[in-house]
Amino acid sequence: MPTVEWNKRIWGEDHSWSGAGDEWSGMAAYCGQPYAAWKASLVETYIIPGARDARAVEIAPGHGRWTEQLLGVAKTVDVADINASCLDSCRQRFLRHDNIAYHLTDGRSLDFAAPSSVDFLWSFDSFVHMDPDVIRSYLREIARVLAPSGTAIIHHAGKPDWTIRIAPVTRRLGRPGRVMQRVLSQHRLRDDGSRSDVSPRLVGYWARAAGLDVVRQTDRWGDSGQYTVAKYRDCITILRQAR
Repeated sequence: MPTVEWNKRIWGEDHSWSGAGDEWSGMAAYCGQPYAAWKASLVETYIIPGARDARAVEIAPGHGRWTEQLLGVAKTVDVADINASCLDSCRQRFLRHDNIAYHLTDGRSLDFAAPSSVDFLWSFDSFVHMDPDVIRSYLREIARVLAPSGTAIIHHAGKPDWTIRIAPVTRRLGRPGRVMQRVLSQHRLRDDGSRSDVSPRLVGYWARAAGLDVVRQTDRWGDSGQYTVAKYRDCITILRQAR
């Protein structure tokens, strides 16, 4: 399970960030679409409608792959990351922007944000690597900081529930068990994308327990559903304050 410490090491030390995040083009390739079209459609579908003129927060911006898009439409953007190196990279990249603030966090909370102060919260390619306790903590924080009319969109792992239940058994089988788990939970013989044992149902349950409404959960978008995050069986969840 990817821990906070694992995430600090991988994204703060090991990963090269050769494309400032755009090196992750595998989702587009998986659905047979050009990366530029896949990314533009994701921005148009999920970021622009909620972030326009908003007080926005991005959890785990990395080197600014999505921050650039947020800065183009939001009133203000607060980026929160556990790695100082990622924040430093964003500072350099967005040096000319005066509507962005940077926050080094513990990887579980949003202490810099006041209650009901955030209109739009975004996180992509980060919750997929968070263990359940961290996700639950963030969902409670999202419920605290989200404005009554605000929206939160998070991209997270989407494994089937039953495969999560058998994970303790497959782990005891060593390498054959890990291969079995990948095939069963993600339909992949190799490369599980370091996805955590999380399902859409679990995220929905934790969100509702935190005081949020689940507006929608999906793994694809586009006029014909041609764009997807299904390479690793991921999910996008849209949340709002419970009414």
